[in-house]
This record gives sequence, structure tokens and C-alpha cells, in this order.
Amino acid sequence: MPPRSDHHERSSRPGPSQIRSASPATELRLTLPAAMVAPSLAREWLGQWLGERDWDVEQRDDLVLAVSEAVSNSVEHGYGVDHATPVGREGVIEVHGVLHTEPDGRRHLVLTVRDEGEWQPPSAERGNRRHGIPLMHACAAHVTVEGSGRGTTVVLRSHPLPPHGVPG
Repeated sequence: MPPRSDHHERSSRPGPSQIRSASPATELRLTLPAAMVAPSLAREWLGQWLGERDWDVEQRDDLVLAVSEAVSNSVEHGYGVDHATPVGREGVIEVHGVLHTEPDGRRHLVLTVRDEGEWQPPSAERGNRRHGIPLMHACAAHVTVEGSGRGTTVVLRSHPLPPHGVPG
């Protein structure tokens, strides 16, 4: 049986304009359901937001991938939702992005993905799993992952972009 489409869930969720913060030029806030659709929503909305800010396409793709992986980990490992168990613990995943501009015009982005799921230490068995955190490290300049009994927080810092109009 093919995997269930998230089309219905996506069409019934609020759009980016309904969940952005008061300062959309420099800040992004998403509140996503702890559901299989969450990574798809994060990719769509973050990609659009970065595109509106003329973010370098390669870096945009890397950041979207890293955030998607962090959100996927929250859904699956924090809340216990996966294809075999489509309903796990209820909860939300918060994605917060802040765009910083340095005095010389270079820009970087700090993205935080936070959940209130149950922290689970990585399994000793690797198999085809446990590639998510190394993937996040490959896609961002700096990554921290902090887990506790109150959830997990992943912070991703982008590589700096040159000022607008200056080739990278």
C-alpha cells in the first residue's frame, strides 16, 4: 500500500501568513503539529521565506534540508509518530528563524527547532538510521542539539552570505 498523502492535511493547515511573527522581514515563527506532515510544511514555508529574502539557492536548500531533518526527528523520536504508528504523543514543534545582518552587510540565519517530546538517546544500532545529525552538520555552519526530559532543541546557524549585490 503506498504511503498516505499529506495533501488533505496540508490544505487544512494555516498558511505562512497566518503563523509568521510580527516582524516577518527578519523573523520566522512556525508552530507545526507533531504529525507526519510537519517536515513537509516546514520545507514549504521555510523555503518560501528564504526565497523572499533572496537567500542563496544552495544554502537555502541546505537549510531547508537541515530543518526538515530536525522536524522529522522531533516527530518520530520526540513524539513517537512514524509510518507504523501515525498517531503518537500529541504536541507541537516550534521553528524559529532570526535573520542577522552584520555591520559589513553579511547575513546569517539562526534557526531553532524545539519540541516538548520525550528525549531518547541515539540507538547503538546504526543500520540505515542515525544520519540526521551528521546531515544537519553538513548543511549548516554550526549545529547544537540539546535533549532533556522536557524535549529537544536544535539550533542551526547558517554559513554567512555576502551583502546583497555582492557575488558569493
